[in-house]
Amino acid sequence: MILPPERRVDRPRSPTELADSLLQRLPLAQAALSLFRFALDPSALATLFERHRGRSYESVVTFPHLVAWLFDALTDVGSGRQAHLLRDRTCIPGCNEAFYAKLRRMPVSLSVGFLQDTTARLAELFPIVVNNPVPSSLRRFEVLLLDGKALKQVAKRLTSTRGTAGRLLGGKLLVAYRLRDGQVIDMAVNPDGEGNEAALVPELATRLRQRPGLRTLFVADRQFSSLKAFDEFASGSSHFVVRHAKTLTFTADPERPAVKHHDSEGRVVTEEWGWAGKGGPTSRREVRRVSVTKTNDEPIVVLTDLLDSTAVPATDVLVGYRKRWDIESTFRDVTEVFALGRFVGSTAEATVFQASLAFVLSNLQAVLNGFIAADRGCDAEDLSLRQIRRDWHRQLIALKELTTAAAVAAAIRPAVTAEELRTEITQWLSGVWGKGWAKTRNRKPRKHSFKAKGSGAHTSVVRRQNQAKPAPDS
Repeated sequence: MILPPERRVDRPRSPTELADSLLQRLPLAQAALSLFRFALDPSALATLFERHRGRSYESVVTFPHLVAWLFDALTDVGSGRQAHLLRDRTCIPGCNEAFYAKLRRMPVSLSVGFLQDTTARLAELFPIVVNNPVPSSLRRFEVLLLDGKALKQVAKRLTSTRGTAGRLLGGKLLVAYRLRDGQVIDMAVNPDGEGNEAALVPELATRLRQRPGLRTLFVADRQFSSLKAFDEFASGSSHFVVRHAKTLTFTADPERPAVKHHDSEGRVVTEEWGWAGKGGPTSRREVRRVSVTKTNDEPIVVLTDLLDSTAVPATDVLVGYRKRWDIESTFRDVTEVFALGRFVGSTAEATVFQASLAFVLSNLQAVLNGFIAADRGCDAEDLSLRQIRRDWHRQLIALKELTTAAAVAAAIRPAVTAEELRTEITQWLSGVWGKGWAKTRNRKPRKHSFKAKGSGAHTSVVRRQNQAKPAPDS
């Protein structure tokens, strides 16, 4: 059928022109792939591999090939074998087993360096206009949230792991999350998933303190409430805010009385000064203890070496600690959204590298959200990561179905500078808004209380409903 002149469409004459035409109609995919191309530039990956490869080597399958293969597995099909089958052989050579073998032997140092270097490149692209979630009195610090992450549900494919009872763990990670832009910037690794992440504090804290820029403020949960961890956190010019664990003794200063006031929600906030640890002057640390009592819930009690309540009010200390939930949300999203709950490899080293790439994808999503929030004039925390990721995932699938990976790679032109790419992404995402991108907020949250422990390993809905019925009148 011949279309009339007003409806005739000029068809692209080459696969690259087709891919370029599709990208113009799929702005989320174009922005995400351009960000990924900039952060994982082949020359930058080659330099990274040489610095951190250890005893690894490249032959037919190179490190960029492995990254592209695992990227497809995490963002599309969820399977390494399917990602290999769907890939154009001109883009990725080698057999399927070659990729699995390289992933099994991936050095931990390369996984850590991969996360550090790619995150540093992504940070150059973060939009200028961004709402800083850090409380005002803490903005003279680089606030870093620390938490441990066990890599669970590893497939029992290895001969030595077949028939193992219970869940199989990969590596254990201690992750650092930068609060101001929502980026996972570094991690320390123990290949033994049964290890304690507290033992990784000296390695990670030493690297983080050496980063140029603002002084570091470490924010962590109660598993890091120990004098040994405090010594690492407060070394040099860095400081800490850590939830107080009952195992660590606190002795109040009798010459400095406690101060009580109310927070924005009308709750009583108590400030005390004293010492953590029960030893002599050389085996204890001077701290400020800030606590707030919550209705029907466990009180929040934190320790900090920021002793001046005028420079850093107690309410800002509590707000800074409550922001620690951001790293928990990132772990949840990485597990559910970026397929960290299903591992492609079966060794501890393979799980660590997959986690590193998943964190890079999460950082890429945070940058993408930053551009959308800047264009929308809202806070990035008000955007739904799941909904936006679902839409750019659908756009990526559309590209792969309608054209080839080689054509898309040719159509994604590498940016000369970060400023140039930032300008282009701002133009691509200008006015782009999808249904459901605004995060749903619970305007009437229920008050949660401690969960009572019950006996038995299981029960039924009917029994629970019967238990909830009021007793009949006698």
